[in-house]
Amino acid sequence: MSDLAHTLVVCGLLSGTQPITLMGLLLVLGGATPRANGLSFLAGAFLVQAGLLIGASALFGGSISAGSDTGRSFLGVRIGIGLLLFVFGLLLRRPPGKPIPEIPHALERLRDMGPKQSFVAGIVVADYQGPVIASFALASSSVAFGGRLAGLGLYALVASGLPLGLMLWTTRSERARDQVTKVTTWVMRNRRKLASWFTIVGGLLLVVDGIASLLST
Repeated sequence: MSDLAHTLVVCGLLSGTQPITLMGLLLVLGGATPRANGLSFLAGAFLVQAGLLIGASALFGGSISAGSDTGRSFLGVRIGIGLLLFVFGLLLRRPPGKPIPEIPHALERLRDMGPKQSFVAGIVVADYQGPVIASFALASSSVAFGGRLAGLGLYALVASGLPLGLMLWTTRSERARDQVTKVTTWVMRNRRKLASWFTIVGGLLLVVDGIASLLST
């Protein structure tokens, strides 16, 4: 797997397992039209992520050498973000200093939404870290336009495929839809622990990927 493809997969995993995005998805699935809500929510998130990658690819793709100072600084930013995520994940494992609400205040409005509101919510709570880091990788990649387009598809497959799979699984039947509330309650109750693991693993993947890319330049 090329350095670019490896980085885009890592960024896709970072976006596809973003705790805030996944919690937002579960909350909008609790509305009256869960499947329509979920598809609208994911469409909003995809619009943001694809827009960033397409814009970066069109404006800067192949214009920055991976071995240049700018290219190396991009790798330094990737490693730095990974370290910050790793440390933040460790901090989340500490008991909270005060009782936390059942649902984060920033996500309370996502309950009982319709498809249109869910689309806007998807834009707001979409992961921006993954596509930004992927944009840096595309800007310093020498692959042709077709390769960058394939890279966008690879990123989207991972970043959107994971939450899409969750949405399809929880709305596959009437019985499954009845379980959404239970699943959401469990996720909210354990959100610090889940976010900690997602963040630690995502941070480590970014650090390892950044160091590997740095050594290969």
